[in-house]
Amino acid sequence: MIKPIVTNLAELKRPCIPVTKEDDIKQIIIDLKETLQSHSTGWGLAANQIGYDKAICYIRVPKQINHKDKKITYGELVLINPKIVEKDTPLKIMDEGCLSFAGVKVTTKRFVYITVEFLDENLKSQVAAMQDYESLAIQHEVGHLNGRTIFDEKWRAK
Repeated sequence: MIKPIVTNLAELKRPCIPVTKEDDIKQIIIDLKETLQSHSTGWGLAANQIGYDKAICYIRVPKQINHKDKKITYGELVLINPKIVEKDTPLKIMDEGCLSFAGVKVTTKRFVYITVEFLDENLKSQVAAMQDYESLAIQHEVGHLNGRTIFDEKWRAK
């Protein structure tokens, strides 16, 4: 079901609760996918952005663009209880948006390369090296799961 995006900063600042094997998370995953796919701009969505307090996020980033057919192929990934265990330079400084703060851009600093540990949709343990769009989207969404927003990641020149 397409859910409304949470815009209340106090709600977004609450860290999410880790998923356990006893949790029924199927509906959360369906809602994450349907809600993100209904937005033309977002690359990822965390469960707390649609009113759930579980540590689950969904990433959907462009992988290939066919200009002739005007089709975009997306890479999709559900991450449950994700933890970024490695970050590597170079850093990317960019204007970053968020579905919870429509129309707002914040200059952030993110790692281009990361390694993330997570459970997949079948609750199987995974470790993946990510780069570029996937890396940026995962850092953003893991931030949400930990109660952080783009405002907490604002880059300031030294």
